[in-house]
Amino acid sequence: MKKNIININLKTINQKLRQALPGSGRPAGRRPRGTRRNNKKSSRKRRKYRVVSLRGKLIIMAAALFMVACIFTVIYMVLGNYDGLGLRRGMPENPYNMSAFTKEGGRVYYEDDTYTSLTGIDVSYYQKEIDWEKVKADGVDFAMIRLGYRGSESGEIQMDSRFKENLKGARRAGLDVGVYFFSQAVSAEEAIEEARYVIRHIRGKGVHYPVAFDMEPVNGENDRISGLDQTERTQIADAFCKVIERNGYTPVIYGNPHWLQTRLEMGYLTGYDTWLAHYTSQTEYPYAFRIWQYSDRGRVDGIKGRVDLDIMLIEK
Repeated sequence: MKKNIININLKTINQKLRQALPGSGRPAGRRPRGTRRNNKKSSRKRRKYRVVSLRGKLIIMAAALFMVACIFTVIYMVLGNYDGLGLRRGMPENPYNMSAFTKEGGRVYYEDDTYTSLTGIDVSYYQKEIDWEKVKADGVDFAMIRLGYRGSESGEIQMDSRFKENLKGARRAGLDVGVYFFSQAVSAEEAIEEARYVIRHIRGKGVHYPVAFDMEPVNGENDRISGLDQTERTQIADAFCKVIERNGYTPVIYGNPHWLQTRLEMGYLTGYDTWLAHYTSQTEYPYAFRIWQYSDRGRVDGIKGRVDLDIMLIEK
């Protein structure tokens, strides 16, 4: 009898131990029910977490590379840099037939089998308030508007006081618009500064015609550029134009025949168009040009006083 009581008590104790200790009631070597399934679920979760984690790292890396590319673009394109003149090349010859230029009503036109022309003007604050609707109605197709200048003595960059007004009025009237900047830069670094300034004020403003680099001596004043030599002036022009070009605009170099042939080494600048300033009805300039400023005494409706007249040559 005592033996049976002891056996019953041992069984009761074992049952309670099994209940109190998880897993102790299973036979040795066996997993509890659902453990394998739970382990599979846990394994899948870990794999999924690793995939998500890897994807997140890839996204972060891609975002970082994109930011680096953006910073490089800003530095290289907007801020610009300059690595010196390239190769010197032969100057392309004037491709136009001088007899195909005609003059009518004080304006010059061109027409042959290859080229035709557009009528333009260039303006600054000197023209004061302009009625652009009348300018357009008078047959003007495009305008080159002065954006700004560097002081010939102070060296400070200034915006033309009528630039914004002229840009808005010309575009509203339906004219195509380009801009020019009057440079007094004495180094490539200053030329880059000028080009940056131009880009900041034309980006997204509907300027689709050329951006001109205009460097000239200032008569009767001690200008900053009088001490520059031919190579230095060429480097300055090149630096300005490279920044303009890298930002998606078409650079053009302005000058009269004497300036272009003696003050610049144009063989290094053949990658840019030329805006020729030559006040005559028949120019003998022997090299290619895109725009010709042929008069500084033009008359156009909507402008009080004289204005520069231009012709742009375009291929048909």
